[in-house]
Amino acid sequence: MSKPANETADIALFQQGNEAYFDDEYEQAESLYTQAIAANHTNSEYYLRRAQVRSKLGNLESAASDAQKAATLCADKSSLLRRYFKALHLHGKWAAELKNYDEAAESLRKAAVINPSHEDIKKLLDTVEPLTTPVVSEPVAEKSEEAAGSSQPAVPARPKVRHEWYQNDEFVVLEIFIKRVQKDAASVEFTEKSVSVSVKMATGSENNYEFEPLLHSIVPGESTFEVLSTKIEIRLKKANSGNKWDHLEETDAQQLANQKLSLSSSRKGVSWDSIAAYAEKETKLKPSEQSVNELFQNIYRDADEDTRRAMLKSYTESNGTSLSTDWKSVSKGKVETVPPTDTYAKPYSS
Repeated sequence: MSKPANETADIALFQQGNEAYFDDEYEQAESLYTQAIAANHTNSEYYLRRAQVRSKLGNLESAASDAQKAATLCADKSSLLRRYFKALHLHGKWAAELKNYDEAAESLRKAAVINPSHEDIKKLLDTVEPLTTPVVSEPVAEKSEEAAGSSQPAVPARPKVRHEWYQNDEFVVLEIFIKRVQKDAASVEFTEKSVSVSVKMATGSENNYEFEPLLHSIVPGESTFEVLSTKIEIRLKKANSGNKWDHLEETDAQQLANQKLSLSSSRKGVSWDSIAAYAEKETKLKPSEQSVNELFQNIYRDADEDTRRAMLKSYTESNGTSLSTDWKSVSKGKVETVPPTDTYAKPYSS
């Protein structure tokens, strides 16, 4: 089957651009790469090559823009990791030359996660980090008399601080931007679902930052941190490699759902092991090598909001005899108790 005309056209134009590039005919190469992009605007390699040509022509602003576009196009493709790294490196380098230090730092930090030992990345970061936009802490509003007299316990607010996070298959990298922190003035404690950061400031005060509950579990023993000139960089080792995090922490809705599940479990004696044992018996499945309780916990933890609601509602209303992940079905009405064969459901009385 032949390829569509526009697909073969962009490949041919790209190859012609390469020939012009290697012959040092940069203006012709730029024109050919631009035509290839017009025919196929989703190929990151086209943007990266045009970025290099534009750099040769002295057009750094356009070169940096093309490198950034190339990085965006291949960011989620593990097969293009090498190209992604190169695009981040070039964008960081050119953005720094253009004095766009915040943009440069962002790309270089991501590149450093991919290859922490790359010497040029380290040098560029050391140069760029001190030049990024200073963090301005927002004043904390004083409590009103009405709030002070409230019977509700006050929830301690997290101190205002700029922080960012990003990830690869193995780690989530959390950056807390605080300048001029002494290396021995910061400490970080890791648990499976939380990170606690304590920083002793030059003024003598101590700031504490809590990130909990984290969206997914981490491996505390393999998580590390480093105090740099402008930030504290924390590397969280994912418990499940390759698992993509959509958030750093659980949302309020997720926390509420987890609390409801925990409450329901404590009241009704929920045992995922017994549910799975019964299911395996009925369906004649081989016992799982993984802890069944952990299996169901993982399913619930990684599920979306509707799936969690379905699991909670079906198990609670059926008195532990049914577990469904289909919210569309479960939401239509009460889930009936379905006792095992040769048994009957007996009403509970206190």
